[in-house]
Amino acid sequence: MSNKNFGAGMEALALLTQLGLTLATPIILGALAGHWIDNKLGTNVLFFVLLLVAGIVGGIFSAYQQIMSVTRKKKK
Repeated sequence: MSNKNFGAGMEALALLTQLGLTLATPIILGALAGHWIDNKLGTNVLFFVLLLVAGIVGGIFSAYQQIMSVTRKKKK
């Protein structure tokens, strides 16, 4: 395998890892924060669900922005 192919493969692997973290982090943090707030306020799962959905939306939006940034750089 040439160095150019290896470098491109490593770049793709780094992008996939970064995308995974970009999606997972706000989802996990939202779920944990919602669970903590629900325990403090004595509510069932209200804040857990709200912050989980907010984390999902935020993660998808951040991943989309990241993908668009990479595609813009590739076009140049």
